[in-house]
Order: sequence, then C-alpha cells, then structure tokens
Amino acid sequence: MSQTADTTAPVSASNGASRPDLITQLEELKALLPSIPPDRFKTMEAVTQRYQFRLPRFYVEHILNDDPADPLWDLVLPGSQELTDTGDERWDAFQLQNKAVEHPRWIQKYRYEALIRTTDYCSGLCRYCYLKNRDVTPGTITLRDIDDMFGQLATSPHAAAMRELILSGGDPLALSASVLEHFADRLAFFNRTRSRAVTVSIHTREPVWFPQRLMRSTALQTALTKLGPSSHILHLVHPREVTPELLSCIELLHDLGQQRVPLIMTQHPLFRGINDDPAIITEMYGRVDSGRIPVKPYYLIHPFPDGTLPQHRLMLPESQIILRALASAPGTRVPLLTVPTPMGKCVIGPYERLEDRGGYYLLHTKDGVPVEYSIDKYYNPSESRLAIPAVSLPICTDKSENLQPVQPRGI
Repeated sequence: MSQTADTTAPVSASNGASRPDLITQLEELKALLPSIPPDRFKTMEAVTQRYQFRLPRFYVEHILNDDPADPLWDLVLPGSQELTDTGDERWDAFQLQNKAVEHPRWIQKYRYEALIRTTDYCSGLCRYCYLKNRDVTPGTITLRDIDDMFGQLATSPHAAAMRELILSGGDPLALSASVLEHFADRLAFFNRTRSRAVTVSIHTREPVWFPQRLMRSTALQTALTKLGPSSHILHLVHPREVTPELLSCIELLHDLGQQRVPLIMTQHPLFRGINDDPAIITEMYGRVDSGRIPVKPYYLIHPFPDGTLPQHRLMLPESQIILRALASAPGTRVPLLTVPTPMGKCVIGPYERLEDRGGYYLLHTKDGVPVEYSIDKYYNPSESRLAIPAVSLPICTDKSENLQPVQPRGI
C-alpha cells in the first residue's frame, strides 16, 4: 500500500471550500449531477441560505447516481423539509447529576461511559443530522480541552466507574493526527493509575465520506495505532455506501491494532423510502461482510424524532417489524434496535410487546430510566423531561481504582 504524509489535513467547516476533495458550491454539484431538476435546485439554494452544504467529491462520484429517483439524494442534498425542523431538542441535554467531568465537550448519560464531542465538523453533512442546527460546541477540541478533562477525571470520585470513552463529533477521524496523539498520551497516563483500563470507541462516517484521507495519511494511521481503540463504529445507511475503498479502510483500521485488534461494527438509522426494507439492510450487511475483516451489525437506530425529515420517519412498531425480519439471521448478524431519547438509548427486542399505556409506550434506557415514548406520529421528547428522575453516582470505595495519579511529564 502506498502511503504519504498527511496531505489531507482537516479544516473547519468555515474554510472547507479550500479543499479540492470537498464540494461546497451547488453549481459545482450541478455540474456533476446535471439531472437535478431546476425547481429542486432552486429549493436547494434556499436551504443553503440557512444551513451549510458540503459533500465529498468521492461520495458524489462513487456512490450517488445522477438520477432524481436516487433515494440517497435525500440523505445528502438539501431539501425543503429541513426548514421545518425547529431544532428545539438537545439530545445531550440530560446528563448525570454527578458527572466525572464538567466540560462542554463531555457528554455523560451513563456512569460507565462518556461521549466526547471532538469536533463539530465532518467531511460531509448529512441532511438528517440532528446536530446541524443545534447549539453544539463549535470548532475542534484543543490540547488544553483534553488536559482539562483528564485532569478532572484523575481526581474525580466517579472515575472508578468509567469503562469507556466514545470519541464522536462531528467526526473524530476528521481531527488532526496531533490531537488524537495527545488524547492517546493522556489516556495512557490515566490508565497507569487504574487496575482496569478505560477503553476508547470511535464513531465515524469518514471512511464512507472520504476514505482517501485515512488511506493516505501516515500521521493519522500512527495516531490511531497509538490510541489503540477497542472498537470502530461505522455509520452506514445504504448498500451503495459500501465501496471497495470503504472495505480497504476497514482492513486498515483492523490492521492498525498492533497491540489490540479493534472490533469493527456498523450502526445505521432507519429512513422511510431509503433503507426501511430488510432486504436492503441484509444486502448492506452482505457487502460490508464481503471483505477480509468481519464486521458486526451493532445498532439499528429508530429515527431521531428531531432531525430526521418528516417524510422519512417511521413509527416504532414499523422499526420493530424490520428488526423482526432481520432476527432470523445468525445471531452475530442481528443488530440491536435502539430507540434514541434525551434520557438515553432504549433497546427493544423483535417480539417485545409494545403496549399502549394511555398514549405512550413505557420504555427503559439501558440503565433502567423510564421513558414515556409517545405513540403519536411524532414523538415529543420534551413531554416527559420533568418526570425524569435524577440519577446519582455512588462514590467508589475500591481503593485499587482510586490511586493517586502521578503528575504527567512531557504531555
């Protein structure tokens, strides 16, 4: 494999137009997809007055069809329905009362797991992204941010419960290699004080959007080797997104695990008219499993109620029926149907009874927090916010996991 230095360093969304691998102007997109109808193009121009537009050239040239009937157009091309999405809900609003770290980039809903919003940037912009019009922390995580978080974590009475840090975004694989290396250094130092290491999971869509960056950047590859994530969760939506280049990225991510081979998994939201067919999902699983590296289907995600465009939303029983059709596959090929709520993920089984309790289904997060999930066509996540019980973390008394940290040197 030919490798070069990192010539595709990430940039912020504000100056993404300087990257030749990104399309940020609709006229340039029109030249590649000449079949965009004039009325649709006019609507796209109106939407981009409110929301940014960017799309990797690779995705347009290798995945999209120049056909208005292509369902993937709705995923990546601006549409009028985006203007009706108010963006009132914050899916990271509910967090533990006693978090291990207080920082705007640290999201903690579970005592054993925290999500770190490393950046607000991805190489592409999913039109359904529930973060694109939210008040998320702008920019990219800094070395000082990382030092601050690990400094707090080292002295937190709740650190002993921590088992995993999820690097999310935006997209953590759009970060500079130096930031990932610094994170790896601080995590390694923190883990020296523990009897059980905190692991890292990376949630990414970058190998779908822009696989060349990972394949070309020796700096990024070195940083990932040093970080040693325990798993990579790839965000896929449709079989056509499983390109030969994606399979090459999967092999590379696997092979970079020199000391510990990472688990490679997929997660994907459901969208009406795009992938709400078990045959389409099965085809996607088959394609991603055709490479050298096994890939485990992980989360089948019921649509976020805020962010998912109205024409693509499904009712919860519809998502369950899709899971039921997938459940007859070998167990390693069956995903978990997860229902996102502000209080955390709820997982339901293929034959679990969804009982009407007076306009809502009673679901529970994986930590047992009750969620009144409304049966109405559009779930209103604010309806039960005030009823959420406060969740407190007990202070760990396991002395083996409360060792006094040594001051880091050279980090």
